[in-house]
Amino acid sequence: MLVLAVLGVALVSSLLTGGRLRHVENFHLKALLLGVGAFVVQLLIFTSRGESLLGALLPGVYVLTLLMLLGFLLVNRRVFGVPILLLGLMLNVLVIGVNHGRMPADPQALVATGQGSHAEELLRNGTAANVVLMSDQTHLNFLGDHIVLPFLGDMGSAYSVGDLVALAGEGALVYGMVRVGRTVHTDSTEDRPPATGI
Repeated sequence: MLVLAVLGVALVSSLLTGGRLRHVENFHLKALLLGVGAFVVQLLIFTSRGESLLGALLPGVYVLTLLMLLGFLLVNRRVFGVPILLLGLMLNVLVIGVNHGRMPADPQALVATGQGSHAEELLRNGTAANVVLMSDQTHLNFLGDHIVLPFLGDMGSAYSVGDLVALAGEGALVYGMVRVGRTVHTDSTEDRPPATGI
């Protein structure tokens, strides 16, 4: 819900201030298969079947997908909005990495956002999907899933600092993609002006 709202506001505000939808057809990102592949793998591993098949390997595979996303964003770091998105992902990778492949989550924050069953599983098992029970045994808890946005009610979730920074980057990306005729990668020779003789 929050993601859709932020992206919608970004798109509308860009269109109202000079953006054009026709520019979307010229928008491109490098190494797109890397980013899409990481996203698809995440969708597959965080299913009941995926978790049962991977077992103890799941956190490692999850970290691998995050590194794939980091690579994808690094390649596209010159695109408007991507540096912010990259910063958010780096914060999440940091806290997940030091906690052995899982994000620390506050069960009270989960309950406050209508995820009581998820919180119960977390309290019962200590882990649930890609999260670990936040405690004095987990590290960098201030970067974990503990932020609740009350105005979202049950439509929200427990967010990390990295989640919110990344969301700001996603909004900036959408804002920028309808404002220019093409995505400019300044390290690409095709975007440089031709050399002129003296």
